[in-house]
Amino acid sequence: MKKSVKPVELLSAAVLLIVCCGGKVYAVTPFGTPMFCALSGAFFIGFVAPVYLLCAFLFTFEVWRLYTAGAVIFIMAVRWFAGLKLPRCDRYVAKTLFSIAAIVTETALSGLFMHITTAVITGVISVMFYYFAAKAAECARTRFARKFDPTEAAAMCVTLIVAGLAFGRAQADVFLIGLAPATLLVLLLAVMNVKFALCGGAAVALGLGLNADVALAPAFMAFVLTAVAFSRLPRVVYAVTAIGVYAAVAVLFFTEPIIIGWNALMMTAGALPFFILPRRAVRKVGAYFDFDGSARLAVRHYINRTKADAGNRMLAVSSVFDETARLMNAFSAPVPDYCAVGAALADRVCPYCQKYGDCDREKATAAFTALAERAHAGRAILSDLPQFFTESCARTVDVINAADAVTDGARERARERESEDKAKAIVTERLTAIKDVLEELGKSQALPVGFDGIAEDKIVAELNGNGVECAEAFCTREGVTAVVRTQSASREKIRRAVSACLKRDYEVTAVDKTQAAGWSVATLKKRPAYEAVYARAGLGKNGISGDSYTFERIGDKFLAALLDGMGSGAQASESSGAAVELISCFYRAGFDSQSVLAGVNRFLKLPATENYSAADVVVCDLDNATTDIIKIGSPPCYIKTTDTVLKIEGSSLPIGVLDEMRPFVTTKRMYPNQMLIMVTDGVSDCFAGDELPEFINGLSAFNPEKTVNAILTRALALSGGTPKDDMTAIAFRLFDAPKKKKQTELNI
Repeated sequence: MKKSVKPVELLSAAVLLIVCCGGKVYAVTPFGTPMFCALSGAFFIGFVAPVYLLCAFLFTFEVWRLYTAGAVIFIMAVRWFAGLKLPRCDRYVAKTLFSIAAIVTETALSGLFMHITTAVITGVISVMFYYFAAKAAECARTRFARKFDPTEAAAMCVTLIVAGLAFGRAQADVFLIGLAPATLLVLLLAVMNVKFALCGGAAVALGLGLNADVALAPAFMAFVLTAVAFSRLPRVVYAVTAIGVYAAVAVLFFTEPIIIGWNALMMTAGALPFFILPRRAVRKVGAYFDFDGSARLAVRHYINRTKADAGNRMLAVSSVFDETARLMNAFSAPVPDYCAVGAALADRVCPYCQKYGDCDREKATAAFTALAERAHAGRAILSDLPQFFTESCARTVDVINAADAVTDGARERARERESEDKAKAIVTERLTAIKDVLEELGKSQALPVGFDGIAEDKIVAELNGNGVECAEAFCTREGVTAVVRTQSASREKIRRAVSACLKRDYEVTAVDKTQAAGWSVATLKKRPAYEAVYARAGLGKNGISGDSYTFERIGDKFLAALLDGMGSGAQASESSGAAVELISCFYRAGFDSQSVLAGVNRFLKLPATENYSAADVVVCDLDNATTDIIKIGSPPCYIKTTDTVLKIEGSSLPIGVLDEMRPFVTTKRMYPNQMLIMVTDGVSDCFAGDELPEFINGLSAFNPEKTVNAILTRALALSGGTPKDDMTAIAFRLFDAPKKKKQTELNI
């Protein structure tokens, strides 16, 4: 799709065409036709053709100019319409050949109305000027938004010389009207850039001197130098000072005072629009053309973004501890089963009692339950015995002794819990993990950035060639940062250009506006070679499943975890869900797998009861498909390929059983369209031997959703239609990144 033309671009094209048609050196006007040919290759010919035809006549008032201009327009119109049908006619070579043909045609026709020598000289100069006109037209096409290379800078200087020639012709009696636009042009160039002002002012001065008065060139150049030297002063001050310097230098060249006065008046008229421009507009003009300043934005933005990323990662680390503290405080000490404790007390005393057969067992059971509750609470047993033991029991002393033992055990466990709450061994463990993460951050910050200058030049050229105006770019190991014009910052164009230059797929992560007017910073990183599609199917034994799972994209890694909480119901769901949440949180913060699992294991041991989970944790690097599989007391998992199923099993106790855990860890290299399947024991126990991997191998589809659904349906059928335990199956499959990502979840 072609870049749309804006009004500012059309205005720039019209100005270039008018000044070139008006430029005259000695007796020839060779600049209008090549500029029209150059502009008609970049702008709509229906706009530039009328301007060219009108100017060709008005600057000379010679009717035959209309015929020659008409012939040129006809040839360029043919090229224009041919380019709409034939792409070859819209290329640089075709444009150049048609333009030269148009200039030669004009030269031949001009020979019929003027001396043949003059016509040939005009044609030769026109052909030579066409090269610079084409560059100037391209600069106008991009609204002068790119940093000029040497060729473009030379083209603009030559064009400004022609503009000076046109300004020098604009005279009415004693008034050199062309000084007004020349003055305004120089003042605007001074705001844009010092180099622009010096080079452009010198070019305009040369053109004025050739067509108006030789003495005007050094005087006008003195005006330019003064305007540049005092540009930091208020606009009125330095403009008036520069005009005064012009007058002083003009006197040295014996220019008549009346001429100096009229010229100074014309320069003041040209400076007047500059005086009344709002300060904000002047600053925007300067910022818009501050190419050097915009190039520095890339480095500044990179530093700020790096600091922001480091801060965000540290915040993620702190959120781990906040989440851990919240979840730890959410658990309270378990309430014992007083009926079971009372029954245990009765079993220790009653079988040895002579009245065992005659005892009222219902009253005895209630009394032992009440006694167990009082003993576990640490209350005085002797003074608060249930009435049954004081009136009906024949072995009250033995009962009191057994209850005292329960009381001592309860007190001991209370002391242990209090000691655990105070010690919080997890604090030391987490602090060590924090140290590791911060050390890693420090090392990454200390590494040199490592620029690639050759690639950077290619990216800048490619972006500009694709219509995205780029002032600067640099490449690092982490990615690419480029300073681009906000208006032309197309994410897709930027992505394609960078990917083509670096021969690797990149993705645009951000396009942030900057404080510089009209500039944005685009940040890109390597796109992972693979993506993952995943699904889950599950069923709870009692309505609420104690199994928990997660799928999460963390940077260039994909995390999949399946945890089977002990038992079923709300408590098991709470335990496994908290463990899954902590695993995700730790991985997001950048902890390694050993630190993650140790922290979760310590957390699950905090409640003073058995609280553990079997777990499968899989971390897949989406850049190279390297997959770490961590198994902790879980059933085997399976990798399905096109012709077989790989069974992965490991022996280790569940999380939360021992203080130090030794998980089974293995690393596999997965390939596109391979699928990894994980199940809880509620599913695996339904299958005998190798029946489950054989069933998976028999599935034809590599669709995770259909796979987990089929596994769960088969497990239900084998269990008689009623789940004997919580059932969950999850799966994910890798595919090439360019394909569309899909996320599904199914509960039946």
